[in-house]
Amino acid sequence: MTDATPYSGLSDKAAWRAFIPTRDSLRFQRDLPQGEKLFLSSMLALIGVAGLILYLVTPVPFASLARGMSLYLMLPFVSVSIVWGLIRVAEKIAGHRFAVVHARGQWMLATAIATSSVIPVYGLFKQYVLKARGFPMDAALAEIDRFFLFGFDAWEITHHLFPSIWATILLDRAYGFWLPILMFCPVLWAALVADPIVRARLIACWIGVWLFVGGVAAWLLASAGPMYYPHFIGPDPSFSALHDQIVAQGQLAREAGNMVATPIGHVLLMKRYESGIYMPGFGISAMPSVHVSMSVMFAIGGFVLRRWIGWALAIYAAIIWLGSIHLGWHYAADGIVGAALTIGMWKASAHIAKPFERRLSALEEERL
Repeated sequence: MTDATPYSGLSDKAAWRAFIPTRDSLRFQRDLPQGEKLFLSSMLALIGVAGLILYLVTPVPFASLARGMSLYLMLPFVSVSIVWGLIRVAEKIAGHRFAVVHARGQWMLATAIATSSVIPVYGLFKQYVLKARGFPMDAALAEIDRFFLFGFDAWEITHHLFPSIWATILLDRAYGFWLPILMFCPVLWAALVADPIVRARLIACWIGVWLFVGGVAAWLLASAGPMYYPHFIGPDPSFSALHDQIVAQGQLAREAGNMVATPIGHVLLMKRYESGIYMPGFGISAMPSVHVSMSVMFAIGGFVLRRWIGWALAIYAAIIWLGSIHLGWHYAADGIVGAALTIGMWKASAHIAKPFERRLSALEEERL
């Protein structure tokens, strides 16, 4: 249900003041069902416990961790404010207040805090635990790609199909656009997905990508990726040529008055790896591809909202997979495994949620 009280016209000064949050407009629904409160608190507790354990087992000074966390913990206010602003604009256009969306304030805030804090926590794992593990799987992964691609490396095929510097620039831009989508998707799910079970599944799978794909699977299949193969595994003519190709295309982009961020990213990650200094968002890990895994999650959330949104984000996920190969970050298998694990996790979440769905249905029948 929505409050159908109409707003006055945009020319009215009072109407503009409606955009400014008030205590009433930001008030959380205090009678949020116990199950939803438990889910949100458990999600935050899981991230907190994981962060504490990783802090205790890694050599990161508390001051460095606090600085890193502070960089990301400002983001909930940014993401919630932007999403809230979009909701208010939509309300102005529709001419009434979306009371149902306002009732999800706790979901939006808790999800924003979770999405902002999980990245620096994951950074502890990626920069120290995975570093101690080493990269034993690169040689096997390179051979798997070559076996299925008739002796070629995946990057050789993408650069043959898309030799233009502008293709590299576009893929580099798409890869960079992944981060803002990563931060806003869960908050949008919290605000827009009506079914609380589906909402919880989406956000839980988002956390699960970090835990199972970027954590457990990354440990078992630890690898550095094609660009770093000569650094960690040994000389390889193909991957040395890849390095030279990416550097050359970065130079051509600069000469054309543009920029390819990937070569800079490669260097920064390597320097941070060698220095051992903690910085959220850094760390070297290829298999499975978290970039592709999260892009598949974007598409799954898109299909929950609207089919056309899902297909648009599925195309974006395919572009991210292609870019991950073309730009030297990943083997072809990395994205395939990441996508498969994410889809499998989403399907498994449906089975896990069935008892909760039955209980919710029973409660609704009792109310009727």
